[in-house]
Amino acid sequence: MTRPLRAALALTLALILAFAVPLSGARAQYSGAYYTVQEGDTLTEVAFYFRVSLNELIALNPMPDPNNLPPGKVLLIPGFEDLQGELKRVSVPAGENARTLQRLYRLPPALFQRLNFVTAPDALITGHPFFYLDAAAREQTRLQLVNGLTPLELAAYGAASPWLAGLYNDLPAPWRLLANDTLFLPGAQRGSLSALLPLVTDLTLDQLAQGKTSVFRASPSPRTALSGELLGYPLRFFANASGGGFTALQGVPRLTEPGVTRFTIRAAAPDGRVFTLQQQAYLQPKNYGYDAPLEVMDSVVDPAITEPEFAFVTELTSPAPPEKLWQGRFAFPSSTPDFITSWYGRLRSYNGSDFTYFHSGMDFGGGESSPILAPAPGVVVYTGALDVRGNATIISHGWGVYTGYWHQSRIDVKVGDVVQTGQTIGLMGATGRVTGPHLHFSVFVGSVEVDPEDWLNGQYAWVGG
Repeated sequence: MTRPLRAALALTLALILAFAVPLSGARAQYSGAYYTVQEGDTLTEVAFYFRVSLNELIALNPMPDPNNLPPGKVLLIPGFEDLQGELKRVSVPAGENARTLQRLYRLPPALFQRLNFVTAPDALITGHPFFYLDAAAREQTRLQLVNGLTPLELAAYGAASPWLAGLYNDLPAPWRLLANDTLFLPGAQRGSLSALLPLVTDLTLDQLAQGKTSVFRASPSPRTALSGELLGYPLRFFANASGGGFTALQGVPRLTEPGVTRFTIRAAAPDGRVFTLQQQAYLQPKNYGYDAPLEVMDSVVDPAITEPEFAFVTELTSPAPPEKLWQGRFAFPSSTPDFITSWYGRLRSYNGSDFTYFHSGMDFGGGESSPILAPAPGVVVYTGALDVRGNATIISHGWGVYTGYWHQSRIDVKVGDVVQTGQTIGLMGATGRVTGPHLHFSVFVGSVEVDPEDWLNGQYAWVGG
């Protein structure tokens, strides 16, 4: 081996040792907090989670291929040497806020801010990531305070003085209990207070997006009545068939502005006292596309005609009968389910207008003798002629879910009829605002027309089970 080659190899080895020894030594000496990689994590995302540089993270966690980050791998987090334990990431549950999460995970405000970079108490959004330092498991009783609860009741029924509640929950004035606050007390089911208060657990919100159906699920304590609001619409909760919890359905209008919005859940105790929860959630935008510009008679886009008809249909579809009549997915309302001429949500232009309208259902092509089929069991609540929708039928399926059938040439049912899946309820036609014979099929949830495709694809087949 030549002298220059030996010198080059020696220099290379020296450089390797210079970098390798301090790194391994640093890792061996590190005794701070760590994070366990979850499915889908990347090093760049982990660095962003904890506001550290990517180079610092790699330096403390040497690995053969930084682009291959397997779930379950433990990463040491630079800058958290003063903490002991595992840093865990969860999604902010529905029903929690900054105050309740601090108390639930025993996080001092400074540590809560350090881990989550929250700029305001209401900045946490349902479904977004939340980080906490895992502590030893402890039994706690969750108490959701109603209006009128006194410190004496807390002491008598909860087997805990207001001073203990104040100390355990960092209350500035332990003798003042605030309605709609959530407290935690050490120990499981302290006294009988937890049985008296309207506790709500396992609150979830599935899908909040333009034109979609939002599903709220909750498990209240016995004899607790649930209600709420979303986007100004009332939330009506109904008991699941399994007996495990309650469900509320509400449609989100197609043209609702996306972004952060707020929902409210109320839990009423038998004595009339109420616990109210308000929380922020992110309403997602949906791109449904555009339809080709359409030409129709001016009279059927005249607000003097369209708005009263819209109000009439909204009123018809507002009640929420408590009996759920459907099971599983909805069947297609046409004998030619693949013959779809327009989809829900597409923006539309009428008679040269801007694209400020949208298609509120699915159009199925066919002739004036093509049958219209009921997609699920239900009760007919309307049949008749409307200016825009033409000959129309509306069926209630319970829990505030309705289906509408527009532009019919013939109606074969009457108000009060009970229909079954697959039953012929009329024939397609070209009445009302149309350019040719077809069926316009709408699904209403809480008086809002939502994307029917989700119901036809079985996305809500599990609801209420």
